Amino acid sequence: MEIAEFVRIGQELLKLLSENDVKIGDWKYIKLYDEYKSMRRHKVKYRFAISELAATHNISRAKVERIIRRFKKNVK
Repeated sequence: MEIAEFVRIGQELLKLLSENDVKIGDWKYIKLYDEYKSMRRHKVKYRFAISELAATHNISRAKVERIIRRFKKNVK
């Protein structure tokens, strides 16, 4: 299958993802976001949760915060 065919099949979904600032690689961070939501449900403070997730996933705290902000947005 050519890339053009693949894009054609998923064109509407890709358009929706693009309009909502969803990045192709965001699938990698679903687990991180689920862990964040769980921590917050268990009353873990925001800054501590961010620090723990950054250490666990070996990424910067700033990146964790950007991911969480992006994932919290509602779809248009």
